[in-house]
Amino acid sequence: MQLYISPTSPYARKTWMMMLEKGLAEEVEIIAVNPWQSPPELTSKNPLSQVPVLAISPDQCLYDSRVICTYLDGLRREPALIPPNGMERVVILRREALADGMSDVAVATFFARKDNGDNPDTPAIKRQLGKIEAALKVMESEVPLFDGQLDLGTIAYGASLAYLDLRYGALQWRDKAPALATWFATIAQRPAMVTTAPPA
Repeated sequence: MQLYISPTSPYARKTWMMMLEKGLAEEVEIIAVNPWQSPPELTSKNPLSQVPVLAISPDQCLYDSRVICTYLDGLRREPALIPPNGMERVVILRREALADGMSDVAVATFFARKDNGDNPDTPAIKRQLGKIEAALKVMESEVPLFDGQLDLGTIAYGASLAYLDLRYGALQWRDKAPALATWFATIAQRPAMVTTAPPA
């Protein structure tokens, strides 16, 4: 299998981390691409030219990080990173949705700021930054529930927070979410987080 990623994408990083935590590193080749350039090797597998993409075979490709993570979790029974059913599963998937949603806002706002040049923080952009802070508040409230747990939800939280570090240093999110910052300091040391860190 081949996993197409962009090194700075929080969605690709989440998926790559999922692959590593499932012990699938020897079965998946990582291929870095620039989706903004719409390279043929990517668009032939995902017409939207988005990462991540998992090529299972020449004729079978999966895209959207949530689809790929669900597929990866099913390849091996242990460790189970998505509960099989019930409210426990729903909670984990809801956390993934929150993390991905925060990444959606963060990625879009990063590029909107670049486009606005000398006036980066328009009222619309400030509203988007408020969404990031609201998501951080919810994540902060959930830290006591993690109890050292590693699952798709916490993996997604880690990837999304790491993107804030990459693009939003001035946001100083740790000051707004100290318990989340303490938790993140631990997950950031996991080999999967270290391996998937974008180039400096």
